[in-house]
Amino acid sequence: MRRYLYFLILFFTFILGFHFYLAYSNLSGSVFVYPIDDAYIHLALARNFAENGVWGVNPGSFDSASSSILYTLILSGLIKLFGDNVYYPLVINVVAGYGTVYYAYKCFSDFYGKKEVLWGLILLIPYCQLCYMVLIGMEQTLHILLTVMMLYYLVKNLKSDFANYDCLKLFFVSILFGAVRFESMFFISILAFLLLLRKNWKVGLMVFFAGFLTIVIFGIFSVKSGGYFFPNSLLMKGNYPEANFFASVWNIFKNGIVLNISFYKLFLAPFLILFFYFLSKYKTFDWRKIVANEVVTITVVGTIVLHSLFAVIRFRYESYLMAALVLIVVPIVVGFFTQKQADRKSSLYKRLVLGSFSLVLVYSIYISVFNYKVVRYASKNIEEQQIEMSRFLHLFYPNQKIVANDIGAISYFSNVEIFDIAGLASTNVAGFYLENKHLDTKVFDKKYHDYMSEIIRKEKFRVAVIYPKWFPDGVPEDWIPIVSWTIKKKMGVANRTVVWYAVNEKEADILLHNLKKFDLNKNVEKQYYK
Repeated sequence: MRRYLYFLILFFTFILGFHFYLAYSNLSGSVFVYPIDDAYIHLALARNFAENGVWGVNPGSFDSASSSILYTLILSGLIKLFGDNVYYPLVINVVAGYGTVYYAYKCFSDFYGKKEVLWGLILLIPYCQLCYMVLIGMEQTLHILLTVMMLYYLVKNLKSDFANYDCLKLFFVSILFGAVRFESMFFISILAFLLLLRKNWKVGLMVFFAGFLTIVIFGIFSVKSGGYFFPNSLLMKGNYPEANFFASVWNIFKNGIVLNISFYKLFLAPFLILFFYFLSKYKTFDWRKIVANEVVTITVVGTIVLHSLFAVIRFRYESYLMAALVLIVVPIVVGFFTQKQADRKSSLYKRLVLGSFSLVLVYSIYISVFNYKVVRYASKNIEEQQIEMSRFLHLFYPNQKIVANDIGAISYFSNVEIFDIAGLASTNVAGFYLENKHLDTKVFDKKYHDYMSEIIRKEKFRVAVIYPKWFPDGVPEDWIPIVSWTIKKKMGVANRTVVWYAVNEKEADILLHNLKKFDLNKNVEKQYYK
């Protein structure tokens, strides 16, 4: 069966190479640009931690802008050992991509047969968009790899009845898994709980301890450094119960699942497959038997539900869940079509599973076609917007205080001090959001506006480059718009247009002079306000 592995490695290499060429061929410079600005946040934070021992994008300020402890530490270690290099995220992701292919192969070949190997490996790359995850330079590919490894060693332990050597591997991967992204807490918690129900007390507690070890250590370090237990991104984007507990729980459930179209698009078809699988296998409900036999499946399904409720489902955050679904759904589907159907009900289940699996295949094709356009234009978007902003700031405002809402390329290339109105790189902004988000929207926006405006005025920030709609309750009245930069297409950025502002009258003429002097990318349309 190793020929399937070699074929998939070649297939993965070809698709990844095509994605890279598609993105790079549309760039005007000689350096590859990541299709998402957040990749540069990791680089900026990792460099600052390696060189200054500060966990933040600003030189002397602790601000937990990274949502991955492990990924940032790996980048920081590489910078410390070999010096700064913009290609480290790509290298890490390529290695993690090949590692994912290898462990997926091991999972199917060690525990199942040829059909599972073939279907699983064919579906893996498009379904979790592995090549695109590699290209964006984020921690998602590493998260996919560790998810596949967790499932592999979990199945291996279940088959060996948690032999000592297998247990050690599971514990080690659990430590890395908990550190790669905070959503891993869902997986770890459910798995530990199921192991306790199975009376695997020692293993369950050890998995829980291992999975939360890095998170707790980082949380303590973060609080002692003046931040919050969790990163700013979790505070700004996560969902969690608030003062009105029952109302907020219902809102979380309603927004995360009931009214969330993405949930149905991503998970309805595989959930139907699992539903018909349970109906066909268990004639009566016996939770002890189900827990004993279905630890892997329940862990994955529970993680999907908790992730949908409390985290974000958006074009890359769910990729590890899609990889996990491939590992559990493919053997079930193959099992339905290789066993003899004894009665009419079994035949019906078979047809329903076939129909649901067809939807999984359709989604794989759809998302691959959709991401073709993203890959083609996203890097170009970042080059024309975020990279141009960082070039301008590097030339005219080095070591100066500036206001922004997309901070990645700016923080990595410009050497400026940033006030982030989105809160990722400014802990005080994230804290204000956390403490006041329960307020009525209009009241909150006005209070949020006044809070940030006062900080910007007191701290004497010179210029701002933002999406105007992102400043709550409108841009401050005393700010002076100088010029807007507009790109042609919107794939890798939040908005096509950014606006440069002088935060006071004195700065306006200086900013205008600098902007007119700047050699802007010819594909960007500029419009002066005066």
